[in-house]
This record gives sequence, structure tokens and C-alpha cells, in this order.
Amino acid sequence: MKSNLQLVKSPKLEQSWGQTSHERGQSPNLKVARNVQLLAWVGIAALILIGAVGASSFSSLKTQYSIMQFLPPHHPALEMDHSIRDHFHLVDRPTFIAMIELAGSESGTWLTQERIKKLSDFSVKVGKISGVHEVISLANVKGMAGDEGSINVGEVIRLTPESQWHDRVLDDKLLAPALISQDARSAMIYVELEEPNVELMMKFETEMKEVLANGFKGSIASLGGVPAVQTELGLLLNKELRNFLLFTVLACAITLILIFRSISTLFIPLALTGFANVMVIAAMAWSGLPFTILSSTIPILVFITVVSLVVHTLLRYHEDHSANRDSHLTKWQLIVMANRAVWLPNLLGALTTCVGFLTLLSSEVPLIRNYGLAVALAVMVSWLLTSLGLLPMMILMPHPVPRAWVNRPARWALLAMRFSKPVSIGIVALCCIFVFVGRHLDWTGRLFDDLPAGQEARTSTESIDRSMGGVLPLEMEIKFKEVDAWKNPQRITRLDQVLGEIRGTSGVGSALSVPEFLRASNPGGASSALPTSQKAIAETYFLYSFAEQNPLAEFLTDQNRNLRVSLKLHDLPSNEVQALVTSLKLKMQAAFPDGQVEVGGMGAYVHTINNEISNDLIFGFWQALIIIAVILAVIFRSLRWALVACVPNLIPPIALLGFIAVTHTPVKPGVAIIFSIALGLAFNNTVYLLNRLRDVQRLPCARPITRAFHLEGNPCLVSTLVIMMGFSVFMFSYFPLNRTFGACMIVSILAGLIGDLVFLPAVLAIFPQLLIDRKMRKTVEPIIFPEVVVPEKEAPVKIWEQEAA
Repeated sequence: MKSNLQLVKSPKLEQSWGQTSHERGQSPNLKVARNVQLLAWVGIAALILIGAVGASSFSSLKTQYSIMQFLPPHHPALEMDHSIRDHFHLVDRPTFIAMIELAGSESGTWLTQERIKKLSDFSVKVGKISGVHEVISLANVKGMAGDEGSINVGEVIRLTPESQWHDRVLDDKLLAPALISQDARSAMIYVELEEPNVELMMKFETEMKEVLANGFKGSIASLGGVPAVQTELGLLLNKELRNFLLFTVLACAITLILIFRSISTLFIPLALTGFANVMVIAAMAWSGLPFTILSSTIPILVFITVVSLVVHTLLRYHEDHSANRDSHLTKWQLIVMANRAVWLPNLLGALTTCVGFLTLLSSEVPLIRNYGLAVALAVMVSWLLTSLGLLPMMILMPHPVPRAWVNRPARWALLAMRFSKPVSIGIVALCCIFVFVGRHLDWTGRLFDDLPAGQEARTSTESIDRSMGGVLPLEMEIKFKEVDAWKNPQRITRLDQVLGEIRGTSGVGSALSVPEFLRASNPGGASSALPTSQKAIAETYFLYSFAEQNPLAEFLTDQNRNLRVSLKLHDLPSNEVQALVTSLKLKMQAAFPDGQVEVGGMGAYVHTINNEISNDLIFGFWQALIIIAVILAVIFRSLRWALVACVPNLIPPIALLGFIAVTHTPVKPGVAIIFSIALGLAFNNTVYLLNRLRDVQRLPCARPITRAFHLEGNPCLVSTLVIMMGFSVFMFSYFPLNRTFGACMIVSILAGLIGDLVFLPAVLAIFPQLLIDRKMRKTVEPIIFPEVVVPEKEAPVKIWEQEAA
């Protein structure tokens, strides 16, 4: 289709506004009546008082992090895990793991009387810390030891002569490498807490580190495990929040300096950004919403919302001031005029951002649902507070003076219209490439890579994972219908053979079950043969039942129908863990075809569920797109306008899909939510452009599209710069997840800028009838490409129009 819009150059240009006050007469009266000033000061005082009340609640803000937060509570895999735990009476308590390694200057191993005594005393001391349920170490672990005449149940070390410790301990799969490394130079202490309380875990970690430092001064002591990683992340979140608030202020100041020449103008957005952040965080503290790893994005999103609203309003105020120099409007009248002109696009910009976050309410994960709701409320609260707080500040502050590049009309936007066909085809082709590349996403995220590298908890946990039998628990339950199914010696022997094969499988750190307990009860210890008769097995089970805490109760159900296999996997990439779990289940099922094998534990569900959630979130942007289209169709009273608005905003999610695939960014829920968020933010520029075009079409104008992009191009560019500066703060985060979030958002924002200010004008140059009212289509004139250089000190040029040559 041939375009009826042409780009022509004209030497005769009529400047409709923007001349200096010297050229066009006196400026509007910028004085403000005393009663208006008084009301403005009262409003400022009220804002300060409310902000002080909000800031006083910061101490009650809760910070929280847990791997389980990203999991839906009623997922079938989780319910299977709960079923296995119920069958074997397994209580899910937070367990910290202390690892003590002998330093290079220390000779020998842990298997000496002196060091075992030291380990025993330390275990007793840790058990006295408030909130500790149980402490297990090599010095106090219970087991069974037999000799030629009797079988005893109690602490393994006390039941075994010191001369036999080496063989007894290191050959026992129940003890090594779970409690001591194979070279016997590293020992581990497991500490179970009473309950998974965040404050309790933080308090315990502090005390435990102090006790470790004092108890093993010559050795290398560290604290790890899943709770330690969670607690470390919680502490870093507090620090992250403070840093983000600081970086937000710096980013705000730098951005505004690039936009405005008047230093006094910096005060308005800085003050409103600080005020809105204080009130949003205070609202989280008052409502009891925890500050999670996702919530750390809220201060930046508040900054983006506030500064974008302020910049659009101030630039519109300056535009109206320059256009009405011959009038007798007062400053108050100009402020009302500017706010009235931008209130609708300001509201729509906030609403479209909210819609992106509100689509997260469809997630089955409470953390993601709460985050979506919290951010949506934060954005709307920021819009409301900015709209109210901006009025008194504009009254009291001097007139804002934009820099020269902001003053100039956006003639660069017309380049896309001049080369409309190659630009449109090129962008569509690039999007097709991104879609093709995005078919293969990277699902190789690891469980503990959210914590920054070098942190003690992560370093210790990775060390335990490498040398102490893995950290990712996997539970298998083998069910039979017959009573005493697991007293069958052939079945026990077959299980022992399968466990041997599993231990040799890459990715498996350890595997324990009933055969290890049966061997431990024999005089030969872990190296002895398994019982060969049902009677011998039954007697061993009976002897274990006399123990104060029967260890077999966690591996056999009543009537010996179901048996549990406890495995520890290494922290492998997500796709490898899923493949490994499937392989292990198939191997066990093949070994016991007449039984039923079910899997549970973190290794069975955490990666599987995260991948399912991520996949749903990536394609959840369609919900946001549909809702935003409906809102725009209602506001602009045109389904055609709403559909046109959606077209350029498909570019950000497509570009994001290609970026994640090309950079091999592991997909996690924290990354997948970006798709819905990016779509909501991408509409910010679109609503301002459409609103400007609607206003232009209400006046006699032969080139409404040209004029709309001329007027609104630079404000949209400025708004995009604000958003990019805001998300650049994430690049300074402690957390890799937040840095990835920031990089992805910057890519999507750039893609949105290309969509709105390059692709959209190019499409409208080819099909102007998409947005031009029918009554104006016959009067559409060629596009004018003005060749005017505006002096830096002159006011901005509003529009140049001339009849086509």
C-alpha cells in the first residue's frame, strides 16, 4: 500500500509559539496569591508530618527469604513430599550444618580421643542455645554395635574401641561422608531448630558463629545448609534496601540534571520520590508484608513512577507557559492547565504498569501473588501522592527550565516516517529472529546461586555439597501391599545392590536406607554381610525398637510395608537434576516392579515446580496485553486505537525472549515475572502519544500525526531515560537475580522505545488511516521535516506547519 504521507523539506516555516518574552511581550504573571501560598505551605507541612510517622515504622519491617516462597503450597509434587514425610514421621525442621576442617598446620584426623571429646563438649554447648531442638555430630550419633556375644544400642563412638574407629566410622555409609569426610579431616555438626522462624534463625546464626569461632580457633569453621543461605539472604536484604534507597536518590539527581537546567527543579522529584518510598515501605510494615528478595524492586519502581509523572507534568507546564506568553494567565492557572492536560496519561501510565503486576495474581505462588499486589498498590499510591504533593511544590518552587535538547521538537522521530518501509520491515524481521532464537531457553539455574558468591553460607554449603555427600535431599518411598514386605532377605539384597548402583551415579552424593542399619548391627560392622533369613532381619528390627529413638522408624512404616530411601544430590543445574530424579525413579521401579515407587524431598520438586511457574509467567504477558487493550479501548472509545497501541508493545517481550536465549540466562520465577512487568511499563510512552494525538485532532490541524510526535517525542524520550536510570540501580545489587532483573528490564525498555518512537511512526506513515479520524483523512497533508535550529536560550518550538510544496 502506497503511503499518502510524504516527507518534504520547506524553507518557509511558521513558528506558532516558543519565541522569547522579549520578542512576544510580557510573560504570564507567575506571582501567587498569599492565600494560595499559605495553602501550599500547609500541604507541605502535612506531607512532612505524614512522612515522619511513616519513617518511624521502618524498624518493624520484616525481611524474609526462603526457597519455599517460590513454590505453590498445593502442587502435587509438594503433596507427595508431605505424604512421604507423614508416613515416616519426618518433621521438617530448619537444619544448620557446621563444618569444621582441620587446618594445614594441624596433623592427624578427627578420630582421636581429644578431638572427639572436644566435638562432644561443643555439641552439648550448642544444644543449650535457645531454640535448638537437637544437635547431631560424630561424637553423639546413636547406632548399634555388635560383637560375638551381644548387640548394644547407643552412641557409636562409645560402643566402639578407639583402635576400631577408623574402619568402623569410615566404612559406615550412615556416618561417612554425612558426619565426617572420607579423609577424616572434616567433621560436620547438624543443628535442628524448633521451628522455621526467621527471627529465631537469624539470632541462632549469630550465636552459632560466635560459638564456632571460640570453640575451634585453630581450625577452619563455617556454617552452611539451606537455612543458613536463607538467613544470609535475609540479612543482605536489609543492606540491599538501604543501598537501593541511596542509589535511587543518586539516579534521580543525575537524571534530572540531564533534563533540567534549574537546580531548584531537582528538589521536587527528589522530595516526592523520598516521600512516596517512605510511605510505601511504611505501608508494608503496617500491613505485615515481608520484604522479600522480590520486594527489593519496589523502591526503584516507586522512583520510576514518581519521577516519570513529575517530569511529564513539569515539561507540560513549561510548554504551556511558553505557549501563553501573550496571555494574562497566573502561575496558578498555568499549573492547573498543565495538570489537567496530563492527568489522564499520568493515570493511564500508572494503570498500565499496575496491570502488568496484577496479572501475577493468577500465579499459584503466594510470594508472587503478594508481590504483584504490593507493587500495584505501591504504584497507585505513588501516583496519588505525587499528584497531590506536586501542586504545592509547583506553587512554591521557581519556574522549571528544561535543557536545550529537551526544548527542541522531536524531529528525529520523523526519520522513521521518512524511511517507513525499510524501518518497519527491518524491525519485524528482527522480531521474527528473536522469536525463533527464543524457542530454546536456558533451564540450568542452580538452587543456591541467588546468594552472592563469596558469602560464607554459600561457600560453606558448596563445600559440603562437593565433599560431604551433597545438600539437595531426595526421598524415595517403595510401597508394597503385603505385610512384612521388607523382612524379605532377597528384597533387602536387591535394594542394597540398587543403592550401590545409585551411589555410583554422577550427581548423587549419598544414598541411605535399611541395609546400612542391618550391617551396622552385625559384629563385622559396615563391612559385614546382610542377614540371609527373614528371622534374622526381624530380630534386628526388634533390637532397634529398644533404642530411645528408633532410627528405623524413619525408614520403615508400621507392618514393614513401606520403605524409605534417603538420598542427597549435588546442586546441579535444574535440567540435570530433573533428568537425574527421573532416571533414579525409573531405576528403582525397575528393581521392584511389583512395588510402587514415589519420590519427594526438595530435589524432587523445587526445580520442577520452578520451571513450571517460570513457563507460565513468561507467557502470562498475554493477560496483561488483553486487559490493557480493554482499558485503552474504553478510555479512547476506539477498539482500533487500542489495537494499534498494542502492536508496538509486543516488541519488548519478544526482544526480552531473544535476549534471555542469546545470553543463556537461566530462567527462574524471578526472571520470568519480567515479561508481564515489562509489558505494563512499555505502554507508558504509548498512552502519552495517543493522548497527545487525540488532543491534536480536536484542533484544526492538517498533520496531526506529525504534530503529535513532534510535541511528545522528546518527553517520551526523557521518560524512557528516567526509567532506564531507575533500573540501572539493579546493576549494583548484591544478588545475581536482581542484576539479571535490571539488565532484562533495560533491554525491554529500549525495545519499548524502539516500538513507540521508531516502529509506531513508521507504521503510521504507511497506514495513517489507522489513527486519523474519518472526517480528517481527506485533509491529511504531507509531513513537514522542519529545518530549524533553535537557540539554546530560546523557549521550545511547539510546532512548525506549512502547506506542502
